[in-house]
Amino acid sequence: MTIKIDYITPIKNQLNEKMHEVCMNFVLIGTPRETPRYYNYQDLENNILTIGSTQKNNLFFKIKTNFEFIEVNQFWQQFKDYRTKFLLKNYPTINAY
Repeated sequence: MTIKIDYITPIKNQLNEKMHEVCMNFVLIGTPRETPRYYNYQDLENNILTIGSTQKNNLFFKIKTNFEFIEVNQFWQQFKDYRTKFLLKNYPTINAY
């Protein structure tokens, strides 16, 4: 039996802040390979979660967490849902890229 952990709620404020920064940069100077639609889990080390582009290695942001471990498949689905809703609500034109 797999226990479902809510990864997004405890970090949602930080995610919102960082995603707004990423989206504003993309809107101002981004290229299609830099779209926030490609952001996902990259790493968790010392309770610091790195979210970054799957297209460009140098595009990422870090979130402080209490997570010692992340079940990547669960996180991916939760983050994907969060990211899609965030973009549609705040930056609907990004979803077209």
